[in-house]
Amino acid sequence: MCQRFGEVRVIMSGAQSTQARVFKRISNALAVLLLVSTHVCFSSLNQTLELVSSEGPPHTINHPEHSGIDLDITKVVLAQLGYTVRLEFVALGRAEKLVRTGQYDLMAPIFSTQDSKNFYISDPIVTYKPMVFSLANRNLTPRSIDELANHSVITFQGAPGYFGEAFRKMSEQAVYRESPDMSVIPQMLVKSRYDYAVLDQYIFYYFYRLKDKRRPLTLFRHHYLIPPVPASVAFKEKSLRDRFNRALAQFKRGDGYQQIIEAYIGKVEKMMFAVNGTNVSWQNQETGKITDFSSVAAPHWQR
Repeated sequence: MCQRFGEVRVIMSGAQSTQARVFKRISNALAVLLLVSTHVCFSSLNQTLELVSSEGPPHTINHPEHSGIDLDITKVVLAQLGYTVRLEFVALGRAEKLVRTGQYDLMAPIFSTQDSKNFYISDPIVTYKPMVFSLANRNLTPRSIDELANHSVITFQGAPGYFGEAFRKMSEQAVYRESPDMSVIPQMLVKSRYDYAVLDQYIFYYFYRLKDKRRPLTLFRHHYLIPPVPASVAFKEKSLRDRFNRALAQFKRGDGYQQIIEAYIGKVEKMMFAVNGTNVSWQNQETGKITDFSSVAAPHWQR
């Protein structure tokens, strides 16, 4: 089943001039990457692939050039293989059906899915990082989702459906709000309207820094209470998936991967991904199993 963490309709804020500055920054980064990709595969026969997705900034954006972190990574890797991409945006559930039935060539993102006939899953293109944020000057130190119950919490609409029974119980006990507009969540925390904000890390940074990519992140404390979710691309052809995986691994080793992410969220301080210098782990409150995910809790260049 295909679900996006925090897939809600977002009310975009900011003037057109702000969007223009953001798009210009992204264009500069992508122009260099696509130029290199074009040079690498100039001798290949250029083909167009039909990619279907669902809008959710900054991961996926309905724009032909500045298409979000997930789609820009996918497009650049495919460009290195000699392909151009045409985008279509629908609900993720429908996107999956369109690829499974062969009507489209690929979709992104997709989560927690295995290969099946005519539906082949790539290696992760990016890791979604559901995060509990608080203000650093509050010195809050929750060790579990349960401990949020005595505080005020703001998150996105439908969050309990993604984060399990412990989160659902907490939402019934805390001073709890689900916002249909994710863009307001960072500012609500900055203004101390809530003790905690729960949101994907990149989404939080994107909206917090929408008008200024240099806004400091040190005023936030990150609490690793929810496991990360790897996001992949689904292809209708296995051979293309295999070629994509090889090119993706090479692309991640270079600087281009980091440049795409920073084009949307700005530079991120390395220590943002450490909690008191300790390793990051997550305990499933239903089974008691402890999972160490420090190796995927931060982008590879920040370890």
